[in-house]
Amino acid sequence: MAVGGIKEGYFMGETYEERLSKITDKNAASAFQTAYAKKMAGSTDAVSTISKAYSTGKPGAVHFADAFPMYNVVTHVGNANISQGNWQRNDFPFWKYFEKGTSADALNDWQPSGPNPPQTRADLQRNYSSIGPGRMAILVPESLQAKMDADPAFARKIMEKVQAWKADYDLWDNTVAAGYGMNVAEHQMSKSYVFDLDEEGNVRNCTVTSSGGMITGPTEEERRQFEAEQEAKRKRRVKQIRIMEESAERRRLQEKEYLEFYQSRAAEYEFLKSNILWK
Repeated sequence: MAVGGIKEGYFMGETYEERLSKITDKNAASAFQTAYAKKMAGSTDAVSTISKAYSTGKPGAVHFADAFPMYNVVTHVGNANISQGNWQRNDFPFWKYFEKGTSADALNDWQPSGPNPPQTRADLQRNYSSIGPGRMAILVPESLQAKMDADPAFARKIMEKVQAWKADYDLWDNTVAAGYGMNVAEHQMSKSYVFDLDEEGNVRNCTVTSSGGMITGPTEEERRQFEAEQEAKRKRRVKQIRIMEESAERRRLQEKEYLEFYQSRAAEYEFLKSNILWK
């Protein structure tokens, strides 16, 4: 059964290796590997375009509602303090963050009872499904909100930071969906997000749901892989900058050599010309 284009029982909360190991059909496995390779290569195919489009907001946005106009956005300003262990549990009541009256610190004291239950448990499915598609809840620390209120330029940088994080996460998630032959546009439209930001505007915790009452991720393993990709990108940027700087220095030295050579030849020419004319 499919709800909103998403097949029930297909979870995004798996690593590339875990997902690939479960694909028994050779054609499906090949499609998945091809899609993943495109994602890792930064391909600008339809998956990339869709992933980016849903993280593009109004130019110069200083509010999250303007930064993510494709979503029904609610923000909660306060000091959330949720351990990753609690956040990763399937029964953590993150769905309450979609309620406007919930404060950012409302679930700080939540404690689990018993082992982590399966996502398929009936009461959890009802709670997941109650969220619906196209929604976004953002937990903003008080100190961060104060900085954004005082400095629009800083606020714009925070919007861009969260937009970039979401676009990159969606590219990973949508590539996995594409590998299964799912309709990526419908999958993207079906998702809702909870972002927990730290004092610098970085995404500290995140939960994504899709229509049909499924948590799509990211799992702890996916988060580590995602952060590793981010670090690899940073190192590539640093390397590119270093190469550009070294290239610019080589050009500067080469131009200096050309100039010195020209000046020396010009001086020789003037000397010879003067001596010839004197004679």
